[in-house]
Amino acid sequence: MSSTRPERVTISDIARRLDISKASVSYALNGRPGVSAETRQRVLELADELSFHPSSAAVALAASRSGTIGIVIARDPKVITAEGFYMRTLFGVEQYLNEADGSLLLRLTGENGEDIDVYRRWARQRRVDGFILYDELDDDPRIPLLVSMGMPCVMVTSRDLDDHIGRLITPELETVTVLLDHLNAFGHRRIAHISGPMSYIHERVRADLLTREGRRRGMRMRHVEGSYGYESGAERTRHLLTLPARSRPTALIVGNDIMATAALRTAGELAIDVPGALSIIAWDDSVLCEVARPRLTAMDHGLMEKARLATDLLFRLIGGDTEPHRLSPVGTLLVRDSTGPASS
Repeated sequence: MSSTRPERVTISDIARRLDISKASVSYALNGRPGVSAETRQRVLELADELSFHPSSAAVALAASRSGTIGIVIARDPKVITAEGFYMRTLFGVEQYLNEADGSLLLRLTGENGEDIDVYRRWARQRRVDGFILYDELDDDPRIPLLVSMGMPCVMVTSRDLDDHIGRLITPELETVTVLLDHLNAFGHRRIAHISGPMSYIHERVRADLLTREGRRRGMRMRHVEGSYGYESGAERTRHLLTLPARSRPTALIVGNDIMATAALRTAGELAIDVPGALSIIAWDDSVLCEVARPRLTAMDHGLMEKARLATDLLFRLIGGDTEPHRLSPVGTLLVRDSTGPASS
């Protein structure tokens, strides 16, 4: 007499029944961050109904996780404390972690490679389950290091590459299109772009797109490299606004809120009216853009939501999700007082 043994229920079965990812099922079953209380309850109820029991290997793996993610910021402290980018980003990460009962381990380092030692030490000690990375470089040393150590990570970036890491990809073309169409509608033809350091891939992607898309609109685009700091924004602006009249830009696109604020003040010191004789757009919005006089037109990239998406993607990769790339939403241009018709 033979008996049919029932097939063992798997995480995939539960995920399919509830129409959610396997990573979400794993988070719920193991009491880890990354899912809502409602989803966790649904998973646990179905697991009981199906008499699901995780394998001993899966239990051991889940127990070894800390529920903590790491972010290492290698930037000038003066810039970090002044600009809105990292403040909003960190707040978005913390919002996600608070809801998911997770933790953040944060370290600020210098810009000369000190961050690599932190990544190596935290990964070796398993102090975190994974990392969110910013400011991608050519041949970025963080990527092969973390891949070799089996450490999940998500790069917030402008490039879509298949290199075995998670990527939250910023749609830079859409941003460039919004900025240039706004200036084109006002008749601007001579545009200057004050970028951040060109060692960062996202800055080069933006510069290339501005040149290409500007040419398509009949615009002449000039690029000068800044450092994201106030002094560099002021210095580059002064250089551009003291060029001969026929070469002088009628509009500036400035790489962050700090440099845009510096550009606005420098224009005032040179008695150049904004927006009467010069339009200024900040690539990143912040409270600095709101309180400036005139108020600065700026791009709102939804940094808090973007940070939440990056954190969610990282937790999904930690849980075993096999889809490493996600596209972040397009930002919104906040039109304020610093842009207007081009001067003759």
